[in-house]
Amino acid sequence: MKNKSVITAIILAVLAIGWILTGQFGSESANGEASEETMSAATTETATTMKVRVAKLDAIPRIETVGVTGRTEASRKVELRAETDGQVVELYVQRGEVIDANAPIARLRADDRPAKLSEARALLSQREIEFNAAAKLTEKGFRSETEKAGAQARLDAARAVVEQMEIDIARTTFRAPFRGTVGVGHVERGDYVRVGDVTATIVDLDPILIVGHVSERHVSKVNPGMPGTITLINGEEHSGIVSFVASVSDPATRTYRFELEVANPDQTIRDGLTAQIELPVDTTTAHFVTPSVLTLNDDGVVGIKTVEADNTVRFRPVSTIADEPDGVWIGGLPDSIRLITVGQEFVIHGETVTPVEGDARIVTDADS
Repeated sequence: MKNKSVITAIILAVLAIGWILTGQFGSESANGEASEETMSAATTETATTMKVRVAKLDAIPRIETVGVTGRTEASRKVELRAETDGQVVELYVQRGEVIDANAPIARLRADDRPAKLSEARALLSQREIEFNAAAKLTEKGFRSETEKAGAQARLDAARAVVEQMEIDIARTTFRAPFRGTVGVGHVERGDYVRVGDVTATIVDLDPILIVGHVSERHVSKVNPGMPGTITLINGEEHSGIVSFVASVSDPATRTYRFELEVANPDQTIRDGLTAQIELPVDTTTAHFVTPSVLTLNDDGVVGIKTVEADNTVRFRPVSTIADEPDGVWIGGLPDSIRLITVGQEFVIHGETVTPVEGDARIVTDADS
């Protein structure tokens, strides 16, 4: 029994020594393989570069506009005033109606004007006879040139009276000076008007003027003949042409008045409406991006990061041209760029990266 225990102990000792020797040699081999794998991993890590998402962007034309708030205004507005006294006996149009040029609006009672005109014409006939007789007698030497001149003067006076009466009768009918809409101040039947009283207001709404005021910074870019668009408060859009730009500023606001003519044949655009005016003053090329792609360099300069042809990162300063709800217009860049849209904050200028081409659209970090 004792011999059996000794044999067992010897066997265990041999196995233990063998396991130990096997472990030492195995460790050396494992350590060698591990060293090779570590070196290989280090080499791979050195060769791997940061991946960034890029989008190819081309500059597109952008129309620079000057936008101001203005108002609609009639191109002409005239107050018709009475040139003779009298009572209104007839109305031809009502307020709000469109009337043609020279069409009658209202008529005064003639009173004794026709009778006075008949009297003046009769006197004119008498003066013509007297003058003709004086002229013949002067030719025969029975009258002097002075008497003939007196007859001529009386004839001219009679003609003047007739003309005055005809003018006075014509003034009893009020006529529109141009085609327009009859506005406020319209007389009513039975009104008695005196010289100088307002009888009607004629408003010309075709074309209609859109009046605005532009600052001194932009006035040099606004010129007569340039096109423009307006948006009324109800959303209607119309196109027109600048017809006038003031050369003297408003002393209170230091702004310059300009007028945009818009065709209004059906006269649906009324006087006094608020309108947003857009005038295209210049065309430039720019890139449209989302604000998320903008970044700062160490000096605090705003710019973007692009990937060059050799896959190196380049920081490019930009200038902000305009802000819009969907993004910003930036300038100061080449016509075509590869913009880093994702990962720009993790790479630096001059670093080599692996660009991953994306859609030719600007993505935000949320899209990644």
